[in-house]
Amino acid sequence: MKPKVIVLTTGGTIGHRSGKDGVAVMNFDPAELAAEAGVPEIELQFRAIFRKGSMDVVPDDWVKIATAVADAQRDQPRGVVILHGTDTMHYTASALSFMLRGLSVPVVMTGSMIPGGNPGSDALPNLRDAILVAAYADLAEVCVVFSADLERTKALIIRGTRARKMHSHGIVAFDSINAPPLGDVVNGKVLLRPFDVRRRAHGELTLATGIEQNVVLLKLNPALTPDVLARQLQGAAGAVLEGTGVGHIKTDLQGAVAAFGKPAVITTQTVYGGECLGSYDVDKAILAIPNIIPTGDMHSDAAFVKLMWALGQGGDVRSLMRTNVAGEIGGAA
Repeated sequence: MKPKVIVLTTGGTIGHRSGKDGVAVMNFDPAELAAEAGVPEIELQFRAIFRKGSMDVVPDDWVKIATAVADAQRDQPRGVVILHGTDTMHYTASALSFMLRGLSVPVVMTGSMIPGGNPGSDALPNLRDAILVAAYADLAEVCVVFSADLERTKALIIRGTRARKMHSHGIVAFDSINAPPLGDVVNGKVLLRPFDVRRRAHGELTLATGIEQNVVLLKLNPALTPDVLARQLQGAAGAVLEGTGVGHIKTDLQGAVAAFGKPAVITTQTVYGGECLGSYDVDKAILAIPNIIPTGDMHSDAAFVKLMWALGQGGDVRSLMRTNVAGEIGGAA
């Protein structure tokens, strides 16, 4: 019996085709790529969830996708592939990593940088590699699989909470932030790296889709004043603050953060390294702010999604933010 992979489509560039004027329109069905994917030994089932560019994907859509994954898993596939636009793929990957509790198979996200209906699109190798990971990788995690070289002979397998889009239009668009990739797909072979990952297992998937959307993500910059920061924070249920360097908050802004009173997650606006407060004497005042929650090496976009999710779960938000739920902080899930 052929292994079965269910492919969920949501739109994105992979669902576009360029017209004679060179302008891409969302009128291409990625299922048309199935015959060319070079995986005749795998049974593919395509299911459309919705059809939109990922710039328009919102938190309610994360819930729709998570629910579709749960529905798909009831059919006992070897894995699930999600085709998604690249603009916000890493936000969705983080959200699904937190929402899908007790996964037993891989949930693999991919897309393309060149419209899927165009000749020479990266859609075909990305789809093929995602299908191979879904069918054969000994993983039970959400991951992003995307091109790792211009020749499209290699793809990275990136944990969902570590993925981030790093190039606005280049073929090699995604990287794994502050943690090595889970593995690679090289010339059609899935090669997992020797890390502690969640393995395939028999279990019951549960959904934790509660989400609080009233969260702000703010970059602290040299010109920001306490009054402006207070206005930006006003009315929010929580905030993720991209500090400078290792997570610094300008001295004159610290009072506004404390007065906010709601969860204030501190991360860094640098891409690599993460929050690392404690090395400087000035860090003591920042860490003493009662509502400050350090994030370690979790990147800011993942922290933003996690705070929305943590607030939606109720309970002790600080404890949940500091708990490694899906490999987002300093190690495996």
